[in-house]
Amino acid sequence: MSSSPSTIRVAIIGGGLAGAAVLRGLLRYPHIVVDMYECRPAFREEGPALGFTTSTQDILAAIDPDLQRCLDRAGAVLTTTETRLASGPHIGREIDINGLGERCKKNVDRQAFLNEMLRGMPPRMMHPGTRISSVTELGPGQGLMLHFADGSQKKYDIVVGADGTHGFTRRLVLGSDEFLSNAYPTGFWRVSIKVPLRRAQRAMGSQYSDPRNPRQVTWIGDGTAMIHELLDNSREAQIVVYGRTDEATEENGASQSSWARLFTPDEFQEIFSTNRVPMCHGMVDLIQSVYTVQMAAICQLEHRPAPTFVSSNICLIGDSAHSMLPFQDASVSIALEEALILSTLLGRLPSKEAIPAALQAYDHVCRPRAEQAAESSAETGFLVTGRATGVGLDANLLQQHLWHKYEFLLDGTTDERRTAATMVMDQLMGVESGWA
Repeated sequence: MSSSPSTIRVAIIGGGLAGAAVLRGLLRYPHIVVDMYECRPAFREEGPALGFTTSTQDILAAIDPDLQRCLDRAGAVLTTTETRLASGPHIGREIDINGLGERCKKNVDRQAFLNEMLRGMPPRMMHPGTRISSVTELGPGQGLMLHFADGSQKKYDIVVGADGTHGFTRRLVLGSDEFLSNAYPTGFWRVSIKVPLRRAQRAMGSQYSDPRNPRQVTWIGDGTAMIHELLDNSREAQIVVYGRTDEATEENGASQSSWARLFTPDEFQEIFSTNRVPMCHGMVDLIQSVYTVQMAAICQLEHRPAPTFVSSNICLIGDSAHSMLPFQDASVSIALEEALILSTLLGRLPSKEAIPAALQAYDHVCRPRAEQAAESSAETGFLVTGRATGVGLDANLLQQHLWHKYEFLLDGTTDERRTAATMVMDQLMGVESGWA
């Protein structure tokens, strides 16, 4: 650039992993001033552990090299993955998946990793317990005004919506159309627990919970999937079980007000009665030892594809843009990729006038990728719960359909997508690429 770019003020709304990744990515650019807002008293990440493939770890390093060390400080466990059948005619048979296998992922507790991501961040940028009442666009080229619940307000040039599935920023971009703005129930549900390793070994045996050979095993059942893995430097075991109901949801997802499905212990045990693997019985026993009265199974929600992730000065990232099913760890991989591309584009801004070009380039590259991930995750969900039409619990057909299923997440071409985004940005600004 021939001259220093003007100062760009960025507000990140949402204090989870996606927002933290954008924050870390923008810190390297001196012309960008960032604030991160969270309405809850502390920055939080909720849900089961995260799985980081080698490709996803490379994305972390590209955002900020220290993020890989954050994984280790958060107790990430280098894990071998397996997928096996727990029901049907091929019980115990392993399903091979290209790119997944021996020591291929690091699994880490969500909250522990977020804590490490935010450790040492400048306090002046961090605003937990801060409720935003509204966001007003001030006109072309004028930026946005954030209005806070205490009556104060502050002006920004860009707002990054990272406030998750139920956040309000999706409506800032897509409007009040509930069909697009609200996530809908998919029919899948989840129960997850964490217990000390020794307690897990007593219930499940030590074959698959040996800290000397950490493994993440997915058991495919008749309408269920059961997953176990080690966390916190192999001191804890996590169990996550998924099920699917075939009950029809109300039109346009009106039944989404039911955030959970409740099961009695007997009902829950019956759901997994066709799983004829002793370890699976042990997992059910462990869950029932934690939930002694009722199991609250969290309904898995998904957004319908958005026509855009951006407006002139606002962009959506992570679950604010594309809540999707969790069966491939795709949501976190895509969110981190988006954080890398977005921070790269914003870092190249020569002036505030170029903001719309940067955000449009982000949308052009990232939205189709997210749509692909959402579709693939949904297909994988039906496969690993034995509910894929024409496949069911047939090991040979599962092998055929799952072998290539993760390749698009492991292709290692993030640099190509980042380059493509910068080229689109340059074209929109009407300049030759490579000026930065």
